[in-house]
Formats: sequence, C-alpha cells, structure tokens
Amino acid sequence: MIFKHPSKVCMTYCDHCLVALMLSKEFIVGGVKSFIHAFIPDIFQTSASDHANTIKRILDTNGCR
Repeated sequence: MIFKHPSKVCMTYCDHCLVALMLSKEFIVGGVKSFIHAFIPDIFQTSASDHANTIKRILDTNGCR
C-alpha cells in the first residue's frame, strides 16, 4: 500500500513511522506526568513545558523545512 502523506511531509514511510512513535511517547509520558502533577503539584513541575519543547524540537527537525 502506498501512502501519500509521508512524501508530502518529505519523509519515507519508515521515517514518518518513527517520528510519529516518538511523538506518541512524548504525548503519553507528558500526559501521565501532567495528570500526576495536577494532584501533587510539587512533582513534575516543569514536565509539561519540557515535553512541549521536546515535541517542538522533533517537529522542527523532521520532515520538510
């Protein structure tokens, strides 16, 4: 099966898959830490912004520029 989206963002299928999995990991881990932080504010104090910065870096360094 040929997918059009990966080439539209200047990636191979495998590159796109790896980037999407990296982003998924950041969203999941960041979400869990944010959830915990909501109830225990003294832990994971910078986690949300740390994960947001990591997500931005992943997006900025992959695909079309």
